[in-house]
Amino acid sequence: MLKKVKATYRNGTFIPNTPCYLPNHTEVELMIDVTSESAHSIVDRETCKQILDALLSRMRKSSLMTQVNRVTLSE
Repeated sequence: MLKKVKATYRNGTFIPNTPCYLPNHTEVELMIDVTSESAHSIVDRETCKQILDALLSRMRKSSLMTQVNRVTLSE
């Protein structure tokens, strides 16, 4: 099933802008299309790596990830 959901990235978490009715532990695939101009200002490779590391760390701690532990930096 393909469904487009707009979300805001805040403090390492993607927060849907509208309700998203999915059963617990539903695995989803995110395709990110950045529309904010401020997001394009991050060009430093080390800064990007730190942001991705923080995001992956928060995703692993999420209750959605209790059943799935396959996210790696290379993905």
